[in-house]
Amino acid sequence: MKTTWNIIHKEISNQTNENNIKSLKINNHIVHNQISIANEFNNYFLNIAGSTSTKGINEKKEEASTLQYLFEYFNQPFKYISWSYTSSKEINKIINSLKNKNSSGYEEITTKIIKISKPFTISPIINIHNKMLAQGVYPERLKFSLIKPVYKSGDKSSPSNYKPISLLPAFSKIFEKVIYKRLFDHFNNNAILNEH
Repeated sequence: MKTTWNIIHKEISNQTNENNIKSLKINNHIVHNQISIANEFNNYFLNIAGSTSTKGINEKKEEASTLQYLFEYFNQPFKYISWSYTSSKEINKIINSLKNKNSSGYEEITTKIIKISKPFTISPIINIHNKMLAQGVYPERLKFSLIKPVYKSGDKSSPSNYKPISLLPAFSKIFEKVIYKRLFDHFNNNAILNEH
């Protein structure tokens, strides 16, 4: 038993050390300050996202606009989406379908914790979901994500050799599945999506 725990602690410390970036090259200087490293990644990822979105906008200008496409292929109005309330059966099924992950967003709650605490939290989760569906407002706090740089390859001191991953709150996965099911059913029932 002691050996098992030693292995577990070793693996956890290895994973923690892998996630820590000890140094980064900023303006041709190696920096070890964690705040400076975080700010550099933030600036780098923001600039990459900005250049990508600008490129996308320019490409879309060459294509027919989305509204023109919709008017051409969907010349009759769509039915309104009716958001049916969720139930304990649906939420229970969604929670059970979540993968057991140790990663978490800013709130530090994993899917494992949600599964373990399900008997105590399912009623508030249902209540919040039904309020969201009735009001048509997605909770603001579930939109927050924790961005982490993940090493790809090459020089570890260069920000360009990392990719950002976004860790959303575990509860947002439940909300997303509830909304996805209703949207998917609405699109299928009204033949909105093209099968080709």
